[in-house]
Amino acid sequence: MAIKTYIDGAEGTTGLQLKQRLLSHPEIQIISVDVNKRKDLSYKLDQFSNSDLIFLCLPDNEASLITDKINENFGNEKVIIDASSAHRVSDGWVYGFPELNSSQRQFLKNSNRITNPGCYPTGALSIIRPLVENNFIDNTSKLIINAVSGYTGGGKKLIDFFSNNKKDKFFHYSTFLNHKHTKEIKHYGLLEHSPIFCPSVAAFPQGMAVSIPLHLDWLNDNLDGKKIYKIFKEYYDLDPLITIYPLNSRDTLSDEGFFSPEGLVGSNRISISIFSNEKLGQIWLIACLDNLGKGASGAAVQNLNVRFGFKEDTAVNL
Repeated sequence: MAIKTYIDGAEGTTGLQLKQRLLSHPEIQIISVDVNKRKDLSYKLDQFSNSDLIFLCLPDNEASLITDKINENFGNEKVIIDASSAHRVSDGWVYGFPELNSSQRQFLKNSNRITNPGCYPTGALSIIRPLVENNFIDNTSKLIINAVSGYTGGGKKLIDFFSNNKKDKFFHYSTFLNHKHTKEIKHYGLLEHSPIFCPSVAAFPQGMAVSIPLHLDWLNDNLDGKKIYKIFKEYYDLDPLITIYPLNSRDTLSDEGFFSPEGLVGSNRISISIFSNEKLGQIWLIACLDNLGKGASGAAVQNLNVRFGFKEDTAVNL
């Protein structure tokens, strides 16, 4: 039987792409919504009662409120996948990054409360977690993360800004080092210290590159680029949606040697590139993904597939 699914917030950027993906999912029946009542709590609770699965594509405070109401009325009966950041490090919620470690898929299969990762943390953790778990870096390491995203990650306000602004093509933000995603990067990266996170937005709609530079003498066990490539290949060997490019591969670069954050737009994939300059003793790791795909709606569909036992890549791409 089809999984009856309600999307709360289907009109937003993430919700729209989520709905597009689910329309092609053979195991999902999307519950139609009366747009005139979509913010009416009693109406939504009626719809939830007929749902097997509820996606929350809402601002954090609304997601928290709706979750409380679902808990009051239905206990833990309904499966919730929350695309907001309201529950990312909350007790009782499973972090929806199946590739995080070897146990994460089983946790997802057994949970009715799944919190979708943020787009930046997805890229950052895909790099950090293998390094920490394999003792390549200490969990006391003080990391620096640089990232650039397409403007759709900022929702309607940022989309309007770039659509109507001919002057500004790029900017850094969260310059006071208070980005809300830092907490989940620290938590699931198993780090004792919050990383310095330097996010930015540019004038392209979708795409993302998250990069972490390292000096080789910061690492344990006399590591070099070849060893790091080997451990990343082994770590993600069974993860079909993550590609590890060979050391110093030019496959992700343009003819001019440029790396574009738009390389995986429309997909639910992550690519990790490893660039090494042994003479200088430096490593540069770059994760590329679609901020609305693997960074949002694609990941949400992947999580439903894991939770209900469907083929993991079903309907994850646009």
